[in-house]
Amino acid sequence: MSVRSNAKPVEAKPKRAEADTARKRTIVSICSVVTVLTLYTAISNSGLVNQVLIPPPQAIARTAVTLWTQENLPIDILTSLMRVLTGYAIGVTLATLLGSLMGWFWFIDGVFDPLIELIRPVPPLAYIPLMILWFGIEERPKIMVITLGCFLTCIINVITGVKNTPRLYIEAARTMGATNRDLFFTVAIPAAVPYILTGLRVALGTAWAILVAAELIAAQRGLGFMMTNARRFFRTDAIMVGIICIGLLAFSMDRGLRYVNRRLTSWMERREA
Repeated sequence: MSVRSNAKPVEAKPKRAEADTARKRTIVSICSVVTVLTLYTAISNSGLVNQVLIPPPQAIARTAVTLWTQENLPIDILTSLMRVLTGYAIGVTLATLLGSLMGWFWFIDGVFDPLIELIRPVPPLAYIPLMILWFGIEERPKIMVITLGCFLTCIINVITGVKNTPRLYIEAARTMGATNRDLFFTVAIPAAVPYILTGLRVALGTAWAILVAAELIAAQRGLGFMMTNARRFFRTDAIMVGIICIGLLAFSMDRGLRYVNRRLTSWMERREA
């Protein structure tokens, strides 16, 4: 006697629904960008505004080509990118290491928490004059300010993630003989990954914001420096090119972090809107 099962696979439908949601989100995002560009083009070409203040897209595109081929836009982009990557990497690495220890060990938290809370409310840009006095106007002050901003932005997320390790995970690991060291490395750190990755994304935006401000004040090269020179000569189109370059670079890096986030936290249940 044979028994036939009427059970149906349950994985295909969620996978298909997730793919449909992603495709719809992409379409909505593209429509949003196209709508904004269309409105901007209509306003700049309407004759109601001064095109020197709001240059049309075609003028911005021509300026971008000129800056790329005849001036130093590629060097400015590379310079700014290297500053961001260096300061960001140092800042988030220190934040992840120290934040993990502070979240798990009460003594380390007691030592560093008051120090961090004392300097965290101070905007990182406020340290630029001090950094310039200490290190001059070369690369070190700009990188150190970016490092500080990324560190202070990311470390709170890391501490919160480790401290919020579910008690159920800890108790389950202890019943299997896990030591305190095992709990830290195999339970607390993996559980804190979503918090850490969120901190990395927030710190990335902080890095670019601080970079532009630092280059506006003290730099001989970079996108912020290019935008400062453009302001002096009332070249709004060149300023727009700088803004677009920063936006595209930051957007691309954030997309990379979001991809890593999805890969490392695939075990989490997500609500697909």
